[in-house]
Amino acid sequence: MKYIVAIDIGGTTFNTGIFSESLNEIFISNKDKIRYYDGKEQVVDAIIKQVNTAIDENNIIRDDILGIGIASPGPLDSKKGIILNTPNLKIFQNYKIVNDFTKKLKIDTFIENDANLFSLGEWYSQYRKNSVIIGVTLGTGLGFGMVINGKLFTGGSGLAMEYGLSPFDWGLCEEAVCIRYIRKRAKELYGEELSPRVVEEYYPNDKKAVQIYDEYGRNLGIVLSHIVNMIDPQIITIGGGLSKAFKCFENSMRLTLKKHAPSFNLNPIVVSQSILRERSTMLGASMLVKNAKDKESLFII
Repeated sequence: MKYIVAIDIGGTTFNTGIFSESLNEIFISNKDKIRYYDGKEQVVDAIIKQVNTAIDENNIIRDDILGIGIASPGPLDSKKGIILNTPNLKIFQNYKIVNDFTKKLKIDTFIENDANLFSLGEWYSQYRKNSVIIGVTLGTGLGFGMVINGKLFTGGSGLAMEYGLSPFDWGLCEEAVCIRYIRKRAKELYGEELSPRVVEEYYPNDKKAVQIYDEYGRNLGIVLSHIVNMIDPQIITIGGGLSKAFKCFENSMRLTLKKHAPSFNLNPIVVSQSILRERSTMLGASMLVKNAKDKESLFII
């Protein structure tokens, strides 16, 4: 049997998965936290150790590994294998990660934007009957990916869908729909920073928690209305850590979409919480490797 290793590097955590060549999940490690380590080299060493441990504990011969697929926050240059000036993983800015990991692990390595790979994994696992799907990741930042007719859309230069970095009245788009927003509003209303998980626990019995997530949902609804008006997708699937609180912000998000996106009122556009979340990202990373090895293009321009 041949295997694929998938690495999901987020703004605050990382973990490793192993899939078969036929894209069946074999193993997913526990998440490790980036804050446990001091600087880039320590984080890289921890990821490499995690990968090696996953390979060894599953008794996999390295010659049977087709490759490693890395999911990372963007923007990045997937063709050159470089993480660019990403605001949500600053210790890895301008990091030639593919070249470094290939040397350290002696396994062919590939990289793509994590939201792109999440979208691809969601399409493959659940939405293959739909021609246009959007994947959204809510977490340290805001990520978007799009799959059209079964192919990942990455634009003319590979940097499509970086909408989270676009300017809004409130600043960068992602600033009002990320974890920092919840923490900031909690400090303003409660007098201390609270994690989204804690605010979610207070919901719906605490008025302040309801206010925070209602505001968050309106902000997200505004952002998604732009996507709906421009792309008119059939599916918007929402993942990332903040998707766990989907029920807290769903109503205000939908009301805002109805107000600003005509197609959302006229057509059965599905906006749903991802079931698989990071598992879809790892599935997409495995598809990235399989594609590269099969020399078939998953991308349309």
